[in-house]
Amino acid sequence: MSRSSVLLIIGIPWATAVAVLLMVTKIHSFSGRVHWGLLGSACICFSIGCLARTSVGLHDMAQRAKHESASAMDRPAS
Repeated sequence: MSRSSVLLIIGIPWATAVAVLLMVTKIHSFSGRVHWGLLGSACICFSIGCLARTSVGLHDMAQRAKHESASAMDRPAS
């Protein structure tokens, strides 16, 4: 999977959270009621996006550490 498709997949939950929040504000402006279930769904989507971004960041850090340790073993000792 390419890097751009991974970043797109990470952005989907955040885009969904924004869409749901816009829907909540639109419903609130028409009816005057807050739909707490939809607001909770937006928070869940946002947290899924945060979790996905954190997972990719941790994976990148592990790959860098692995690459650095492999390159350190390849260098001759001085």
